Amino acid sequence: MMDSAIYEGKVYHERFSPTQHKFDYHIYLFWIKLSEVDALPAALKHFSVNSKARVRFKREDYLGDSNRPLDQSVLEKMNSLSEDTLSGDVYMLGQLRMWGMYFSPVNFYYLKGKDNAFTHVLAEVSNTPWNERHYYLVDLAVQADTPKAFHVSPFNPMDMTYKWRITQPSQRLSLTMDCVRGEKEFNAGINLTRLSLDNANLSRVMKRIPSMTIRTIIGIYWQALKLLIKRTPLYNHPKKSQE
Repeated sequence: MMDSAIYEGKVYHERFSPTQHKFDYHIYLFWIKLSEVDALPAALKHFSVNSKARVRFKREDYLGDSNRPLDQSVLEKMNSLSEDTLSGDVYMLGQLRMWGMYFSPVNFYYLKGKDNAFTHVLAEVSNTPWNERHYYLVDLAVQADTPKAFHVSPFNPMDMTYKWRITQPSQRLSLTMDCVRGEKEFNAGINLTRLSLDNANLSRVMKRIPSMTIRTIIGIYWQALKLLIKRTPLYNHPKKSQE
């Protein structure tokens, strides 16, 4: 039996200062055991690896050399950010290419250790419209605060600290990140329930949301417009500020 699955539930954002604003959306994300990815097309009617399909795992969409397996690239990145030598099975929680389109604000790579518990999470963060990426490694045993090192939202300054709360994935999955600058100014997270990755569940979630890619992009710009209407302060990309 495959370990890959779908996680369905809510993503939420809440802004506390200097402008109050909150929202949540229904979402689904794919939970892919990366060593299984090549076996998924045989089990799923509309799923493909690299060739065109309604749902497509395209290696080039993710970190590292597209000629190498993604789990190897993830482990290499994790080890470059860790003082310890890390190994184990890698699972991806994120979005796939749907109807030929792909955009994912963040993908999470979970590392399962020898004792069958997840030990680390690598967050692959992308920003729009700059199309840049940055990686944060979280040790789940410690979940230490992380200084912000990457510009994502023009409504959040760079001098912030991330506080993580990440549970062990099981039937339910929860991940929360607080953005702190003296006090908590912003909070984002996901609360999801696990579903079997089969044709019936895939058809059901896609019937409700045919393309998470389009849903995500529209949501980002719609919420940005609301924040602009509320006159939320804007912060330039650091590279732009230096010009």
